[in-house]
Amino acid sequence: MNSTHSAKQTAEARVYNSPLRDRQAEQTRELILQALTEQLADAGLKDFSIPRLALRAGVSVRTVYRYFPTKDALLEEFAYWLDLQIGSAEPPATIEELVTLSESAFPAFDEMEPLIRAQWLTPHGRASREVGRKRRLANWRKVLSDVADNLPADEQRRGLGIVLFLLSSRSWQALKDEFDMDGRESGKAVSWALRTLIADLRTRNNSVAKTEKTR
Repeated sequence: MNSTHSAKQTAEARVYNSPLRDRQAEQTRELILQALTEQLADAGLKDFSIPRLALRAGVSVRTVYRYFPTKDALLEEFAYWLDLQIGSAEPPATIEELVTLSESAFPAFDEMEPLIRAQWLTPHGRASREVGRKRRLANWRKVLSDVADNLPADEQRRGLGIVLFLLSSRSWQALKDEFDMDGRESGKAVSWALRTLIADLRTRNNSVAKTEKTR
């Protein structure tokens, strides 16, 4: 076998992706993220640590760092993973998708209630929610520009803030605790509130646009 052929085989071996290895890697990531879910859902567990997470996941500390080099990387991935479980990982592409998001997300909050509540009790839980909030902020601002792009910046900011609050787990929690609504009912209530808000934004946005044209 000549050296050129041997080098080609080596190169091919390097680029070969083993489906089994990929599947095992994905399973390991799932184990770690699921362990973090359990850790955050444990209301008595206030101090987060990688060694404790590794122990709960049944992997080594080195393995955790192999997949998530820093705590920030872990929390960012966890925020996205959690949104996948809830069904809100993919950003809404239209106003209609944004308006109806609570009708799927809030019932999912019911299914993951211990974790959702625990996220507000621990510093790292709040940090993971903050990562997700920043991602949603950018996505939803783009969608809302269709009905608010002519409004003053402060009005756009207030509208976006209300949308973010209405679609947050805080709203789900308040409606559940204070008004005894399950996720299905509160999701529909928030959807109605969003339709009302967006209709008003659209009306005022169009009015500003007409005024600008007549100047």
